[in-house]
Amino acid sequence: MNTKNWFARPVFYVVMGLFIVWTYTVLGYGDKAAAFFYPEDHFFENVQFIILVVTGGLTLYAFWLAYKNRQALRTHWIKLAAYLALALFFFFIAGEEISWGQRIFNIATPESIAEVNAQQETNLHNLDIFEYSDYFSFDRLFTYFWLGFAVIVPMVSLFWNRFREFAGKYIPIGYWAMGLLFLLNYAFVKISKIIYGGIYAYSEIPLAQAIKQTKELNYYLLLACLSAYFIWQLKQRIAAKSAEG
Repeated sequence: MNTKNWFARPVFYVVMGLFIVWTYTVLGYGDKAAAFFYPEDHFFENVQFIILVVTGGLTLYAFWLAYKNRQALRTHWIKLAAYLALALFFFFIAGEEISWGQRIFNIATPESIAEVNAQQETNLHNLDIFEYSDYFSFDRLFTYFWLGFAVIVPMVSLFWNRFREFAGKYIPIGYWAMGLLFLLNYAFVKISKIIYGGIYAYSEIPLAQAIKQTKELNYYLLLACLSAYFIWQLKQRIAAKSAEG
């Protein structure tokens, strides 16, 4: 593997790991910090939106690279569709995070939506059918997504060549070690509930919501890194094909 692959270097994981840990320490910074970071349309949510838009843009660029070089790389149309679907998925989550600009543009929620939306906002992830589901809430569905896409598939591909060859034909496969950062973030969700349960005291935002904002920020950042890895991976393959003549 090319030595310029930052995603294979320990320093990347040290920096990202420390950042993830730091974001959870903010829970103990007091009410002023909580008021700055956690409410809707404040720092964490705004950064989440920006990261998701960037991630969507990176994945769209990966799609363009794969499509432009589809004959040389022999890229299956399903894999091209997977790149495009991922890009649209990230843009969709970005829109959901800000309720599609509802609060920014001061748009009232239609009564028909408000009646079936837990937060009376113009979005899908807060609809009662998802919000009050034990297994199919948007939060749980997103967990299924990253666990399968960023952890299980890369890990299985690392040890099972036939699976890697089959899956790699139809979907982009992330770098296995990045899955460990997703698991680290998940672990700190659980750890933070124990550590900060008796410390966090900001009454406007419950601890569970503050932790949710934190974990989402980290997951979105890791997905941005994953999209950057896909671009690097594609450029390496394109360069290798060009070298072959």
